[in-house]
Amino acid sequence: MDLCSIGMIAAKHTPYRTPYLIRRPIETIMPFHASKPPSHFQTRQGQEVVNAEPEPKTESRRPSKTKAKGEMDALQELGKRLVGVSNERLKKLDIPEILADAVREAKRISSFGALRRQMQYIGKLMRDVDIEPIQEMLDELDGVSNKANARFHALEKQREKLLADESVITTLKNEHPDLDVSALRTLRRNALKEQAEQKPPKAYRAIFQLLKSLQEASAAAEPALEDEGEDSES
Repeated sequence: MDLCSIGMIAAKHTPYRTPYLIRRPIETIMPFHASKPPSHFQTRQGQEVVNAEPEPKTESRRPSKTKAKGEMDALQELGKRLVGVSNERLKKLDIPEILADAVREAKRISSFGALRRQMQYIGKLMRDVDIEPIQEMLDELDGVSNKANARFHALEKQREKLLADESVITTLKNEHPDLDVSALRTLRRNALKEQAEQKPPKAYRAIFQLLKSLQEASAAAEPALEDEGEDSES
């Protein structure tokens, strides 16, 4: 038997041994974020590092969606009041020109959808504007309008009383010595006739204008009377 055959027989009867595997421990590395450091983590060498001062949790400074929507709705509502102001009065308001142009553009829009988008744009522009002076000026204008409406309704009531009772003319004569009583009585008769015959209310409107002129004359005389009183006291 040659040496080659002997080697093959020895290898056949020798048990197979699995190679020894060297198992190294798997290193577990905690993720580390600079913005949110953990209370502890491990290095690659297995050393444990403790963070003695974890970053305190801070509340977000961003406003809530509900609050932001409420503020935007308030600005759009103020924008609607601006759109309702006449162009002449709009010139008197101390607002940026870009905002004034946007308001004038909203006045020309008739489409509901386009107007809604324009009002949203006006609300965004007003974010960068001090709205307190605008609010005060609009309140002042509304106050003037309310007074004008009150005077208008007072004149209407006075006209109705005059048509219902002729003695109101005597009261007006006492309050306004320069009143042309004959002309007013003629207007009253014509106004009643117009109502009875369902004709255009020319005399009816003329009575209103006459009463309005008397009211304006009284308002103009009040400051003069106040000045005379102050002079007499001094």
